Amino acid sequence: MAGEAPCCMRAAWQHLRKADSTLVSEVKELNSNGEEQVLHNIYLREKFKDFQKSLENEFSNMIDKRLGDFEEENLPVAECLVRSTSASFTSALTRSHSRCKESKKPGELPCRMYVPRPSLLKELLAINHMESIYNIFVAILVLLFFNKVLEEIVHTGSPNLDLSLIIWAFGGLDRVIVIWVCMFTSTSVLVYLSFHHWAHYRHNMPAVYDSVGGIIYIAYLSLFLYLPLQSLLYHELPPASSFIILCEQVRMFMKTWAFVRSNLNRAIKYKKNDDCQAGNLCPDFSYYLYFLFAPTLVYRDEYPRNETCDWQQVFNDLSQVIGCLFYTHFLFVRFCVPVFQKFGQESFTATNLLVAVFSCMFPGSLVLLCGFFAILHAWLNAFGEIMRFADRMFYKDWWNSTSYARFYRTWNCVVHDWLYEYVYRDIVAWQRKQGEGCARLRCFPMLVVFFISSVVHEYILAFAFKFFYPVLLVMFGGFGVAFMFVNSKARQFNIFLWVTLIFGTGVLMCLYSMEWYARINCPPVYEGYLDYLVPRSLACEFSS
Repeated sequence: MAGEAPCCMRAAWQHLRKADSTLVSEVKELNSNGEEQVLHNIYLREKFKDFQKSLENEFSNMIDKRLGDFEEENLPVAECLVRSTSASFTSALTRSHSRCKESKKPGELPCRMYVPRPSLLKELLAINHMESIYNIFVAILVLLFFNKVLEEIVHTGSPNLDLSLIIWAFGGLDRVIVIWVCMFTSTSVLVYLSFHHWAHYRHNMPAVYDSVGGIIYIAYLSLFLYLPLQSLLYHELPPASSFIILCEQVRMFMKTWAFVRSNLNRAIKYKKNDDCQAGNLCPDFSYYLYFLFAPTLVYRDEYPRNETCDWQQVFNDLSQVIGCLFYTHFLFVRFCVPVFQKFGQESFTATNLLVAVFSCMFPGSLVLLCGFFAILHAWLNAFGEIMRFADRMFYKDWWNSTSYARFYRTWNCVVHDWLYEYVYRDIVAWQRKQGEGCARLRCFPMLVVFFISSVVHEYILAFAFKFFYPVLLVMFGGFGVAFMFVNSKARQFNIFLWVTLIFGTGVLMCLYSMEWYARINCPPVYEGYLDYLVPRSLACEFSS
């Protein structure tokens, strides 16, 4: 459309020029016919000039409008790209790429490269059409809010917003802060000092330092998993507070592993009395401290960074996180609690279960989208802006995936990069060392990645909810792996992906809600740890 306006205007201009020249020739011919005819032609010529000016103005206004629409839709994206590319990242980018190439051996898989780029939704939301879709979700949140206010007015006579659920879910934040500070102190101070000492002194007694250091490292990681978990269970923290502790525990564990794994070869390759390498055995503490707060799980000494921090953007992103929290709260209060809060007290048949699963699909899918937007977009962009971290590829266009293989690679690039860098690549390198027979097992690294990911997801859910109900483990580690082998580039498969994704979130929301309220309404069937391992919802339903 943008190219049609100049083309049409050029054709109209040529037509007017031709008509004007024809009129002049006609006037010359009719000059001998009398003064009256000449005046008539002059009048026609003036009318043509007026028409020509009005047509020029009309085309000019149309072009200005089209250019204005184009500028309005695309200028924010251009400004975002210019801001990213104008960052002082050249030296850091060069060092990062050169180190990646140096550490890459012949035949090894490529490592993660960091380049400045904005998040995909930041670019898309700068376009009016995508911003309207975002506004639709905001409108739904506003309607849910007024729906809740209206219900309170009808039932209680006053607009008393019941936020008890969200207040209870985030209870014990003072204990959460204490546990987090302890975890961060051990990760930042103990890990760095221990690795620094090992890297600088292992060349004196390599076998002793490697053995003792390996034992201490494994013991530290084991205690790092056990002690916060024990404190979480001792204080009986509610689900949201437990999620904070468990997610931060997993994040710091992955950061520790990334730092040690990325810098291990520096100390191992060091030769005694080699003054050139002596100062490069362990990175500066400032690099490690920046890495602990940067929105990435793959360690590099330096990353491409922006020149300034836009605090207005930080405020907007954090506001979106809070908005998503209330959005999720309203979804649970409106669609989940009324359906399952009496589970175990009333009869619940297979038909009721099927209806409950389908009724949970809409709120479950909205909770999934809210979680994605709040964590992978708004929260990580806020920290990326604070840290001036220029590479904002926290996710890709997973919603366009036509296969589950691509969906898993693009849904959460932050975790995917860690699994690829420190699990998948290392297993593939180990397989190639073992020979051709082992290297042919191409599915083995992928299966290990899926196993680790599904176990960690189930670990977080089990200790956040205080019961083991391996629905996600079965769906992610079972059906998720099976769907990996279904590869298709047809766009119709995107429909299949969305149908299964929405159905899966409905099943998860339904079954976990049933188990949650079964443990509130039904008495325990087993004693001790066995009660946490056996789903009470099944025994509760059979007994009723």
